[in-house]
This record gives sequence, C-alpha cells and structure tokens, in this order.
Amino acid sequence: MNYIIIYLAVYPFLFFISFFRKNQSHKNLLIQTAKIGDYINTSVMFDVLQKTDIIIDKINYDFAKNDERIENIYIIQELKKHKIKALLLLYWTNYSNVYVVMPNSFNLFLAKITFAKNIITIKHYAVKWYEKILMSGMKQIEHTMNDLTVKTYLSMTGEKDIKKYPKKIPLIKPPTDIFQTQKFSVGISLTAGNKLKTIDTETWKKIFSILNEYNLDIYIFGLKDEEKFLSNIMKLNINNQIISLLGKVELKYLPYCISQMNLYISSDTGNSYIADMANVPLINFAGPCHMKEQKPLGKNVLIVKSNAKCTPFSFIFKAPYKTNCSDIYKINKKQEYEIKNFISMIYKDFQSSW
Repeated sequence: MNYIIIYLAVYPFLFFISFFRKNQSHKNLLIQTAKIGDYINTSVMFDVLQKTDIIIDKINYDFAKNDERIENIYIIQELKKHKIKALLLLYWTNYSNVYVVMPNSFNLFLAKITFAKNIITIKHYAVKWYEKILMSGMKQIEHTMNDLTVKTYLSMTGEKDIKKYPKKIPLIKPPTDIFQTQKFSVGISLTAGNKLKTIDTETWKKIFSILNEYNLDIYIFGLKDEEKFLSNIMKLNINNQIISLLGKVELKYLPYCISQMNLYISSDTGNSYIADMANVPLINFAGPCHMKEQKPLGKNVLIVKSNAKCTPFSFIFKAPYKTNCSDIYKINKKQEYEIKNFISMIYKDFQSSW
C-alpha cells in the first residue's frame, strides 16, 4: 500500500522530467528476486532477451555475474536500503522493456518507476489487491497453479518453445578437483532453505539402503550449518563412502560440481533444478510442492509424489514455511521399487559407458 502512495506522490514530477530524459536505451530489465530454483527456471528468458539488466536476490549474484547475457546486476537487498538512489538509477536508464517475474509490491513499484514503454508481469492466483493497482497499465500474463512456470516465464518474452530456449547458466570449473574417484557419483541435498522441503531421516534410511546395493560415492551438497543433520545420517548403516561438501563449494562452482554427478537425489530444491538444467539424472521428491506448476523437465527424472493427503499445498506464488501436515516424504513399497529400478537403470548405463 505504501508503494502506491509513494508512486502517486512522485508521478507528476517524474512525468514532467521524462521529457528531458535521454532517448530510450532499448535495454531490457528483468526483475526476478526469488531464490535459486526460480532463478534457474527464469534462465529460459535469457537467450531470448540476449542482453538484459537484472534485479536479483544476492544469493544468485555469482550465477549472474558470470553470465555474458547479463549486463548490469542490481541486488534487491541493496535497492531496498537505498530506495531514492534505486529510483533515480532505474528511471534515468530509460528502459524499453521491463519483465517483472516476481511481482511483489516493491518489484512492481520499481517497474513502474522505470516509465518503460513495455512492462510485462505475471497475474497469478495470489495477487493482493494493492499489487493489482500497481499492475495497472502493465501487460499481464495469466498464470494458474496448473501452468508450468517456465512456460509462463518464456511467454512473457513472446516465445513459447521451451526446447528452443532451454534453461542455462554458466558451468564454471573450480580451480581444484574435489572429486576423489571415477566411481559412480551420487549427489544429495539432505535439507532445504524451506524446512518443509527437508526429507525426514526415516526416508533417507530407505534411500541409503537402496544405494548400499551399488559401488558408488555419495557427495553431500549444502551449507555448513547442515553438518548436524549429516551427523544423524552418518549413524545409519551406509556402506559407501560419503564425501561432505557442506560449506566447501562456492556458489559460482556449484552448477559445474553438480553437473559432474551421475545421479542427484533431493527434494524440490534449487540444487535439484541445477541438476535438471545440467541433464543429470534426478530423483526429485515432490513433498508439498505442486508438480503441475513447477517440476524438473529432464529426460531422466523420477518424481516421487507425496502420499500425504494434505499435499500439495506449496505453490510458486504461495509457499508456506509452516504446516500441520505430517509424513510428507514417507514412501511406500511401490515407490521404493520404482526408486530402486530407476537407480539400477542409471547405474547400468554408467557401467556400459566405461
């Protein structure tokens, strides 16, 4: 609501001085301030736009700064600290096209401040009344819970063929090799930023029991503060070598490191979408997430649906962080069989390639 008042207050002044701005820059600005998974999916837009400025969450900075398709990078946390500076910077650039992929009130306010000729945003199922006001005058792409977000993102640019514009971010090789052997490598994300996407220990026990049937190395990806969870996992009966990469992989090297895995296992995390982008065979536990809206799209993907009756209840534009729903990741015998068959298939393909 405050941003509506601010916009109305500054509009007359900005409208008047707009006649004195430099000629339109013919530049694009993309506003996507969500976390890693959504950033990866937004990358379907980058090749279409060819060159674009971008406003992102600071967590995605290392991805963006190494991407030649991106010119100027603005961190949303910094723009919020220096609102007047942000306002003037975006206004004077005189963008031709602005794409608001994450349409919250502040992002919509920034888009309107640009006075761009074309502003495109997403009209979704959880838009608040004051956001609707800020969206006025913008081209709005309809998005429902049953629409794939990557299709919605791409359609904002006027394109529709996802195969022509796949998800892509730079794969930067780390200066030192962190992989210890040439064995079949399984990457795992034990937890997630949203705790509702953390697979329970009992389910991991079943997964590791299946992995015990194969000769492989297990790499644990994640943050340093996940070591306590890993210590609990290490108490399970695990035959294979576990290599902890917790807190050891810089974000800019993360896509490359995940791309070196022969299999990745995770809930619906950012890492799972990196694996999907890199065409790594993937076991993705849907948990609370609605897979009709956002899911891995690779050829070798096994999506393990939740058996809890209360799922799905987490959506892209309406994602809770608390729930009374239990046993979200509990799997049945049929699912165990499907997981075992999937791993067996990938493992045999790996062996035949040597």
